[in-house]
Amino acid sequence: MGFRYNDDLKYYKLITHKSDNDIACSLGISRMTLSRWNKSSELSFQNLENIYELIYKEGIYINKLKEELYKSDENKNEIILFHGAKNEIIGNPSVEYSGAKKDFGKGFYLGTSIEQAAAFISTYKESSVYIYKLKDLNNIKIREYSVNEDWMLLIAYFRGNLEEYKNSKRIKALLEQLEGVDIVIAPIADNTMYSIMNDFINGEITNSQCVYALSANRLGKQYVILNDAIIENNLEFLERCYVCTSEKEKYASEREVNSKLGRDKVVLAKRQFAGKGKYIEELLND
Repeated sequence: MGFRYNDDLKYYKLITHKSDNDIACSLGISRMTLSRWNKSSELSFQNLENIYELIYKEGIYINKLKEELYKSDENKNEIILFHGAKNEIIGNPSVEYSGAKKDFGKGFYLGTSIEQAAAFISTYKESSVYIYKLKDLNNIKIREYSVNEDWMLLIAYFRGNLEEYKNSKRIKALLEQLEGVDIVIAPIADNTMYSIMNDFINGEITNSQCVYALSANRLGKQYVILNDAIIENNLEFLERCYVCTSEKEKYASEREVNSKLGRDKVVLAKRQFAGKGKYIEELLND
């Protein structure tokens, strides 16, 4: 699954009206070297970095353009999704490659925008974003959550933080809701949000304080595919996108702004909801 840098260079030329000589000069290579690159199916990560940094720094956000183009072709029974990968995905993805202690356990995790996917792999040098089309949604059993108590408790459970309460009626009821489900749609949680949840789990804040603080989430939704049959039958690979350093830094910066909003909201939540809601032992002790 290589990168379509040849197509992206064509888009760059179309938008900027630059010639191959102009591009070669900007890249610091000969016209002959650029010609070889155009005929090659693979380039080194350093050469890819040079190409995509050039495109991005001229204000051409090629990955966002691709996102818009793919989404413009969606119909009501499908959705375009994005997966940030630390390394190249060889063959079909599988839920078995996933770690167990993730938001909803083992699964193939996708987001609804380039920014989401790129932000989560922004610190990895040879990472990339994969674009997929999830098809035939009417034939898939889906469970959707919002930023609420159920979502918070399930993430805490699957991440191994509710071992003491795993036999509570509330947790068992929540797990029953997921039986036979193919895909979970839920808000994305990041490290700051996990930290807020841990404050609740450790008895430092109530459920009301925690949910209010978590409502600062601006990371969007994730689609978690829970079985390989859906990957094989309903998920279509579209493209692997290179994300240059400058683009990664932009998304990482935006993510940090959102994280700070979450941290600040905890301070307000402790005051605004003081004395309201239940602590975890009140909520889960049957």
